[in-house]
Amino acid sequence: MENSNQFLETVAEYDQDSLRFQKIEFANKLILNVLTNDIMDTTLDIPLSTQATINDGLSDEDSLGVEPVVLVGNPHNLKIQVVAGQIGKVVRQLKNPRNVILSLGSRWFGSGDSTEDGDFEKLMFVLGNIKKLLE
Repeated sequence: MENSNQFLETVAEYDQDSLRFQKIEFANKLILNVLTNDIMDTTLDIPLSTQATINDGLSDEDSLGVEPVVLVGNPHNLKIQVVAGQIGKVVRQLKNPRNVILSLGSRWFGSGDSTEDGDFEKLMFVLGNIKKLLE
């Protein structure tokens, strides 16, 4: 694990895939990369405004609350939208939440228009590793 004031990287294995989780911090932005077998093919902007964070307690728990914007990749992949939204919720819980640029390998999650066995487990695996990275 490499660690400095601005960069942190961890590596984890899931089945036969190697996933690298990277965090790059700036004063007003957080960059998170999730490389699957060294591949990233989708980038999203996850805007987390201060006002949205303040109003979080007032919003409905069933509401997504975080609306990722696809910058590069397939904007119709619902699985990636869900993953990005959940990562946004994790970041929003930090002491100093910031806007996030998230890049990841979307192919690892499969087609965005159908569900597969293991989708939830993959989401939980990614969220668990992102939480560790942000600690």
